[in-house]
Amino acid sequence: MGLAASQARFLGITARKSNIEYEGQQVNQQRTALAEEVNSLYTQLLSLSVPTAPDTTDYYETNYSFSIDNTEDYDGDYIIKSYYQNDDGTYYLNTERTYTKNVASGTVLQNASITSSTSTDDDGNETKTYTLNTTDASYTLAEAANSSSMISLINSTYGDGTISTDDSMYYYQDSEGITHYISASAVQNYKEGNSLSSYISTNSEVTESVVFSNADITFDSNNRFSSISATDPATGSTLISGAEVSTTRTYDSDGYDAALRDYTMSKDEYDKKVADLNAQTETLQNEDKILELRLDQVDTEQNELQTELEAVKAVLDKNIENTFNTFS
Repeated sequence: MGLAASQARFLGITARKSNIEYEGQQVNQQRTALAEEVNSLYTQLLSLSVPTAPDTTDYYETNYSFSIDNTEDYDGDYIIKSYYQNDDGTYYLNTERTYTKNVASGTVLQNASITSSTSTDDDGNETKTYTLNTTDASYTLAEAANSSSMISLINSTYGDGTISTDDSMYYYQDSEGITHYISASAVQNYKEGNSLSSYISTNSEVTESVVFSNADITFDSNNRFSSISATDPATGSTLISGAEVSTTRTYDSDGYDAALRDYTMSKDEYDKKVADLNAQTETLQNEDKILELRLDQVDTEQNELQTELEAVKAVLDKNIENTFNTFS
């Protein structure tokens, strides 16, 4: 190989070697970019919140209840809905009481009417008699001696003003012996087509909220309520005296089932996100493997070019040496 040919070959190999080095740098940059993407996906994976299955023990509720049967105003069955301790060590109890109470039960008499008749005694005194006519029977109405107490019962049940306290009541007994009351104003002012309401006195189970703001509580060995006493903070009078407390634990199966459904949905979403991130990571890793193979090829080609470059350089050096020896 002549000097000119060797020089041309040397320059060609040098240029090719430079190109290969540049391609290797580009491959390394691409691999670096892929590594950053993989790291970003890994960070996203670590930031995912792993769903936690509900624990059945979290869905048991401890309920306290007690009964009072020796007081005038507080007898009944109580359930403690909430409580907290006051600054002075006593307890504030928000309770729900169920007890039997005398109430008025009202009924609208359908298709009923009032008729009246007048009679005169020997002294010329007139007496008006009212008759209630229903689809089943007719009843002679009599004036009630206990009008005020019945009106009070009706108003306490349905609200003040349901029956005027200035009113009075008529009554009748049905075929079952139950006494019904109708206000005198409704009877005396009846016009055809008017609706009529009758009331009876009856016992009914009533549930209402009761607050004890100054209660003392004793606890058993399990730190659960054992007994309760309470006083009226205004008067100091005893409201509850050592009432024994019953403890029950109820399981909220509906709440647990709902939480389990939420967990299942959250876990499905979590698994899908993990699968998506893993799939993206695998794709990037496959791309990196392709680049790694190309980099190996570049390294091999770089080594081959380096070997050839050294051989050409040796020939070139020999040609130069021979040329200078010829002219020396």
